Amino acid sequence: MAARRKAKPPARSKRKISAGKTVAAMIPLALATALPPIVNRANKGAAPAPAAHAAAAVLFKPGCKLPFDSIKSTGLEIDAQCTPDGNGGDDTAKVLENHAKNNFCVTGKPVAITEDDFKGLQKTADDNGLKKNLKTSRDSLINIFDSSSATRIGEGTLVQFVSFLLKASNSNVGAGKGENVNCKLTEKDENDIHIELTMDRSDDDPCDGVTAEMSPHFRPEEWGKLVDLEKFDRPIRITGPLFFDDSHAPCHDNVRPNPKRASVWEIHPVYQLEVCKAKTKDLKACDVKDNSVWVPLDQWFSSENDEAGQ
Repeated sequence: MAARRKAKPPARSKRKISAGKTVAAMIPLALATALPPIVNRANKGAAPAPAAHAAAAVLFKPGCKLPFDSIKSTGLEIDAQCTPDGNGGDDTAKVLENHAKNNFCVTGKPVAITEDDFKGLQKTADDNGLKKNLKTSRDSLINIFDSSSATRIGEGTLVQFVSFLLKASNSNVGAGKGENVNCKLTEKDENDIHIELTMDRSDDDPCDGVTAEMSPHFRPEEWGKLVDLEKFDRPIRITGPLFFDDSHAPCHDNVRPNPKRASVWEIHPVYQLEVCKAKTKDLKACDVKDNSVWVPLDQWFSSENDEAGQ
């Protein structure tokens, strides 16, 4: 079955910073100490230091070349208003959580993981009470579990995961909403795209699956089209660092908290999302390690053979 797009309301342009706002946002840069780069904690084992607090909003500084630098969006309002601290303020635990969510700087060869690895990470975190030990450091989450690839993984590990798309949606949008990491801004292009993933295309229960998040910072415009897909009968491959979402809980027994998923370990932020060239309901037909069978999402949408239809 070919992918179909939902009926869309009239297009709204992305909220980009005006010339006046850009000048205002740039003034503090001359006065404030530059933000330190986000640390590759998976490799170096050090928690990121909170960013220096400026008197006013400064441009978001990822601290490295973005993984999707060639297709990034520029001039977005969120990037002129929201630092890697988000709205963490003096809450060290929240600042460290936001830094982990805003980590665009993990490099190296991704570790291929499975759904069982997500569940194993969840059990390890639960069994060791790790959720209670994150007020001043997140180091206890690093390299905690032996993955199916025989590699130790944990928060900050760069991974690749193959699954089917269950649903993608703009999260925390609307008056009174917004998320701390995104400075409580409320527009679609100022918040994450929440991606529900499933290993079985016939299983529509999100409690059986896992999740990934596309950050709004510099998010490529083509990636936003993911939320318009109503059906997607091709495997997808997601690349990015693991993140432990200690603000939420997984589905268990008859409890179905939001967001619904089998593990609060997620891929966040997404560095790349690719589509398998083969239209198949068999995940094994699209090898996670075979780059030749994957097409970047932006290229898939723009290709002449776009299954989504224009």
